[in-house]
Amino acid sequence: MGASTAYHLASRGFKDILLLEKENFFCTGATGRCAGGFRHQFNSEVNIRLSRHSISMIESLEQEIGINGIVKKSGYLFVLTDEKDIEIFKKSLLIQQKLGVNTEWLSQDEVSKVSSPCVFKDAIAGTYNLDDGIADPNSIVMGYIDSARRHGAICITNCLAKNIILNKKKVQKVETTLGIVETETVVNACGPWRAALGNGIG
Repeated sequence: MGASTAYHLASRGFKDILLLEKENFFCTGATGRCAGGFRHQFNSEVNIRLSRHSISMIESLEQEIGINGIVKKSGYLFVLTDEKDIEIFKKSLLIQQKLGVNTEWLSQDEVSKVSSPCVFKDAIAGTYNLDDGIADPNSIVMGYIDSARRHGAICITNCLAKNIILNKKKVQKVETTLGIVETETVVNACGPWRAALGNGIG
């Protein structure tokens, strides 16, 4: 999120963008540890709209910044083994299709064909989307970092944001392990660790 934010701000002409990464390298946090899977199959409209937009961005990454996200549309299969899930997934499927997502409903036999050589003896149905797949998190992050730098952003590692300092309820400074940064705007892109930085200002 930090790399993407730095790139999108810098590419739109914002100045004095500073990205701080506490680790030795970029893409070693949650993003670097993920499998890189992407999918359209969600059960809320906002998630589906976000996934459609995000996947479109990943697919056009090379055209936009010259870095290939190494996208492979291998499909994504949900295998249903419990009757109580049938109605839930059918409702989700309707929402997806209403928003232009081409998810298919599969019968038990169709699940067996799609999942081969994996075997799901207890499968009763499934949902499948051939446009879902995987991409390379490191390529995407480093593509954003390199492009952000080309647009003038400063992106550094081994620097932990320790504290946000307010003055009259407005951001004034950020205390880091490398010193104080004066700023009026902070984007907290610390992912699962965002509360550690955000709790200090409520």
